[in-house]
Amino acid sequence: MELTTAIGVFCYKRAEKLKASIEALLKNPECSSLDIIFFCDGFKNENDKQDVLETREYIDSLSGFKNIYKHFRERNYSTGPNFFEGLTYLSRHYDQFVIVEDDLVVTPNYLGYMLAGLNFYRQEKSVFCITGYVFPLRIKNYKYDTIIYKRFCSYGWSCWSDRMQQIAWHTDELNNIIQTNPGFKNRLNKEGFDLYRMLKKQITGTISTWDIQMQVHVAKNNLKVIYPIISKAKNIGFDNQSTNTFGIDYLKTPQDDGTQKVFNFCNADETIQSLQKQMKKPYGLKALVTRKVINSFMKISSNIQHSLNP
Repeated sequence: MELTTAIGVFCYKRAEKLKASIEALLKNPECSSLDIIFFCDGFKNENDKQDVLETREYIDSLSGFKNIYKHFRERNYSTGPNFFEGLTYLSRHYDQFVIVEDDLVVTPNYLGYMLAGLNFYRQEKSVFCITGYVFPLRIKNYKYDTIIYKRFCSYGWSCWSDRMQQIAWHTDELNNIIQTNPGFKNRLNKEGFDLYRMLKKQITGTISTWDIQMQVHVAKNNLKVIYPIISKAKNIGFDNQSTNTFGIDYLKTPQDDGTQKVFNFCNADETIQSLQKQMKKPYGLKALVTRKVINSFMKISSNIQHSLNP
């Protein structure tokens, strides 16, 4: 039986970035056979209204997909609830899905890689999802096009709907996991010292996100995430328009040229410690402190510049 598959796109007010994202996506030949669903958040205030309307006007002009569905929010959900509603919808109406955000530019083989990966790992229940992004890796004598890691990555990913059923989305659920799982903080931070801090910010309402809930699920259930050995997506969201992305662009990484069509997927039990260490390094304490210092300096400089040029 053929599985139903959709592309889910999450966006808000960045029409030019969305255009760059969709133009890159349409270079994937699989687009014409797939539904695409846009989850476009409503404007927060009058200042954002025109940008939101321009984004929706661009979506209305699109073609090149099997079907185009539009979920234009009548109010501002904010990032976390918009993703929660969108991912819930995708999980209820499709067997599997591929996610693109409005600040993501993908390679011409992004969808081919994702669809082949979804097929290859479908029966392997220890695998939670497949991502299209990876930090630069030094690889020697490695025959596969994928590697295993235990950290969720939101920069272009795909998943099976049956894997989404037990996600703890809400504050009371997240608090319960912390309280009923001794040592959960250490388990979460094993894949990056930023993770528990991010979880606490989500619980207190300091941020409105969705990806930390994914990582909580991965850590709690000892699940795996499939990464490519070279990125099939790049983030273009490091600017003042972004909700949760500001400061130094630490996501720059080599890109696949998009010509590879057949992929050699590793077994779900294939782990190489030298690669695991490389995967973790960008989220180690030293890297996180360095980024924080640089970002703080950039923010101070930006504030000074703004005060001199109001």
